[in-house]
Amino acid sequence: MENNNLKIAICGAGIGGLTLAVTLAECSDIEVDVYEAATQLTAAGAGIGVWRRPLKILEKLGLSDELAQTSYVKPTNEIIHSMTFRKSDEKEGVEFLKLFTQGTYLTLHRSDFQRVLLDHLPADYRMHCSKRLASYTKLSSGKIILVFQDGSTSTCDLLVGADGVRSVVRRNLLEKEAVKAMEKGDNEEASKLLAACAPVWQGAEIYRGLIPIEKIQADIDAGLLKVPANSLQFTGKNANMIVYPPIANGTMVCISASYVRPHLAYTEYLGPWVTSVELTEWLSAFDGWEPQVRAWLRHIEKPTKWAVHTVRPLPTFVSEGVALVGDAAHAMMPRQGSGGGQAIEDAYFLGSLLGHPSTTKETLPLVLSIYDKYRRPFSMDVANRSFVNGQYYTFANDQFDYIGCTVEEKATRLKEVGEAITTNWEWAWFTTIDESLGAAMDELTAQNGTLWHL
Repeated sequence: MENNNLKIAICGAGIGGLTLAVTLAECSDIEVDVYEAATQLTAAGAGIGVWRRPLKILEKLGLSDELAQTSYVKPTNEIIHSMTFRKSDEKEGVEFLKLFTQGTYLTLHRSDFQRVLLDHLPADYRMHCSKRLASYTKLSSGKIILVFQDGSTSTCDLLVGADGVRSVVRRNLLEKEAVKAMEKGDNEEASKLLAACAPVWQGAEIYRGLIPIEKIQADIDAGLLKVPANSLQFTGKNANMIVYPPIANGTMVCISASYVRPHLAYTEYLGPWVTSVELTEWLSAFDGWEPQVRAWLRHIEKPTKWAVHTVRPLPTFVSEGVALVGDAAHAMMPRQGSGGGQAIEDAYFLGSLLGHPSTTKETLPLVLSIYDKYRRPFSMDVANRSFVNGQYYTFANDQFDYIGCTVEEKATRLKEVGEAITTNWEWAWFTTIDESLGAAMDELTAQNGTLWHL
């Protein structure tokens, strides 16, 4: 059964959108248009990390070797020391966890990742920049009309929203679902749908920056700093900082430092979501922390501050020829290094279903329902686990007296925290997407077979 030249429009040329496009590359009877709001393709953010689950997908797509060439840490399937945790909000920090994982946490520069994905797109795929979606309409014929902010229009059979946390596709999808709910008299459900249209601030701000290795060479030679072979996680009350292994062929170190004000979660964030800041603002969040933390921070010349917004749990990722992937569906707290990985999983999962030989325009509703059935619960669970890890990193709701306790009592408590972090995170390296994708493909085969014989 051929899929009758499906025409797919992907809104967003980030990690999720481009991974979907690469996944569809082997499907000669699927037309793909990628629409990007930016005037040119540039990667937002400094770095991205990939755990074993999504790395296995990148291997299947033939991308992992090229990506590994740009990473200081090389892929392996062995049990390795991936991250070191320290409680650092005192003048003398204390190490409390060496996190061992199966496989590498591969750290990459986003521009390197984007370049490799673009290099693997078929020549006949159409890339459109300066195309910010305004709205879409589903016609009775099944076609979807896309309307862009510049007034231009296009059509497709399937619209995929890979347009990030501020997704226009998500807003349109949920608004249409809310209208249906109101028509049924379910105003409460309509209100929930409308509330989920906009992202919400979590009371957290993340300071990000890159440090050229050559800039810290003097401190390295003096033994003041050491280029990390695995990620260093510095934790403390209402803040944490990660120093990643070098990216960009070992020439730069990426740092991400977070400051959380829990009482401000779900309030409106005033000001731009991303802005350049002075180093003094960055350092002030870590007053009183162990010297190593401030030694890293003072080397950053142009830090940027990101207000962390997430997406409320959605009742669906799909509706009438439209699907959401990545941050558009489940933007999460960046506490397990899995936001990008979940975008990769969504894209590969959806692309595999769309490439199934029994997928047609007529069976797209079935394809999308299966995608939603399997991916929504899993990715939302990951989002929750990421939030929980953040609670551990910043000692939120932790009433233990770390100042007045004995050394032994502190060590016992921190061991418990470390064990909780590990248990909550093991899914990222001890599981794969294969089982759920296999079940989804089998379900699609069985149900299409039933439909085909009606």
